[in-house]
Amino acid sequence: MTKAEYAYTELRRRIIQGEMAGGTRLRLRALAGELSLSEMPIREALRLLQQDGLIRFESHRGATVMPVSIEQVMERLSIRTWLEVLAAAQAVPLHTAGSLAAARSALGRAGDAAAEGDWMRFTAENRRFHELVEAPADELLRQTIAAEWDRVWQARRQSSLFAILPRRMAQAQREHEVILAALAERSRENVVEAMTGHRDHTLAAWREAVSRT
Repeated sequence: MTKAEYAYTELRRRIIQGEMAGGTRLRLRALAGELSLSEMPIREALRLLQQDGLIRFESHRGATVMPVSIEQVMERLSIRTWLEVLAAAQAVPLHTAGSLAAARSALGRAGDAAAEGDWMRFTAENRRFHELVEAPADELLRQTIAAEWDRVWQARRQSSLFAILPRRMAQAQREHEVILAALAERSRENVVEAMTGHRDHTLAAWREAVSRT
């Protein structure tokens, strides 16, 4: 890993995990000192983060973390969840017993988190389950979906659906069970139906959550 790649990976992690809030200024000298690097790899890392849509450059302010509003979260959720329906449909004939077992394992971990009321862990396992469901789909499609997750991850960590509506964890688990069963049956029609229903319920839950904040 090059110095620029290290800087990019670390700064991206901080932004996505909410350690750097929207609007945070990213000062070259300070970041170089924190990461024990020169300013050149930091500058390259910031260019890559700008391409990811995670930061922006402003006149007289330099680089700042992109703020993500709830409205933007809803827009991106709507787009991403349609892409996930497509990815799951593509994945149906390509899943193996092993890949389905991995998805089942992620679902089990999510169930444990839900039982403990641990919304942060459930949020992470929820994403992992979806990634495993969609894993056999086209790489470009999966990369696009992952980018949409990342662009709203910071906002979701700060106001997660599952923190605002804890009951949604159990509901999502039941919907995930239906999706996994349809995958095991190799029924593309049933997978699309289950994923579309899950999408509709997720967006409805988000609308309710937004109305409460």
